[in-house]
Amino acid sequence: MTQSRNSFYRLLVLFFCIFYTSLFAQQDPQITHNMFNKFMYNPAVAGAYPELHATLLQRVQWVGIDGAPSTSNLNAHAYVGEIKGGLGINVVSDRIGSLATNTISLSYAYQLGLGTDYQLGMGLSFGLMQYGYNGSWVTPDLTQDSYLPPENSSKSVPDFGLGFYFTSEDGYLGLSATHLIPMEVDFNGTSKYNPVRHYYFLAGYDYDITDEFSLRGNIFSKTDGVSVQTDININTFWRENYWTGISFRYEDALCFLMGFQVAENLTFAYAFDLVTSRLNYTTNGSHEVFLRYSFELDIIGRGDTRYRSVRFL
Repeated sequence: MTQSRNSFYRLLVLFFCIFYTSLFAQQDPQITHNMFNKFMYNPAVAGAYPELHATLLQRVQWVGIDGAPSTSNLNAHAYVGEIKGGLGINVVSDRIGSLATNTISLSYAYQLGLGTDYQLGMGLSFGLMQYGYNGSWVTPDLTQDSYLPPENSSKSVPDFGLGFYFTSEDGYLGLSATHLIPMEVDFNGTSKYNPVRHYYFLAGYDYDITDEFSLRGNIFSKTDGVSVQTDININTFWRENYWTGISFRYEDALCFLMGFQVAENLTFAYAFDLVTSRLNYTTNGSHEVFLRYSFELDIIGRGDTRYRSVRFL
């Protein structure tokens, strides 16, 4: 009886996590360092800067809730002069309870210079998305539910993305869409899953207070056509090597960020999300760690530009 009750409670928590994520964060993973990891959602960012950037992000969401979302992202991109644009690779692993989504995609972005002060990137991405159910799905009476996918099953579908990314000396503006072509994931006729197209808007503006201090305001918004989630952020930079920030995510969390350049080419950042939704009674918040290694390659075929500050990455 106790084992059956525990299984029932775990199933309720899992369904609540999936429902809550679908309602407020749609299907795509949620991250707090969106202003520093724009390439994760927008292929047009590939090659927008002179260095090769390699990024690693790890997020643990809603600590204390069994089966809560966890996300890993590894990506890299660089400008290649021979093709007048950027190439990139993006790997995302997202897990909610027994549902796992793994994506790998390649991107190309044509970078068009608009005079000496502006640049427009137009990018496409193509990859594969793998959906899998790992572990056992059981009903309260410990039997397998025939309407749920078979244990340890997985399916893969192609995935496409599109993006535009405009930069100036003081800021940026981006628009992108993921899962452009609707694909149905059918687990042997027992359960079907439909990746929903998501749209992203991102913008940021930099204001220098003094030679050493500056402010950067950022907006990151995404929607699946049904619900909208928006992050409003402001970061304070000192000597462009250290920063702290705060983000407000409506009806979800108040986020605190900090970061610094460990070395000339290595950047570290950490974010803590203080949950403000009804989940705040059951979770200790969310944690996110961000690492980026940047370096110049002679084969890139692009000279130095002004977009070297960590504020623009």
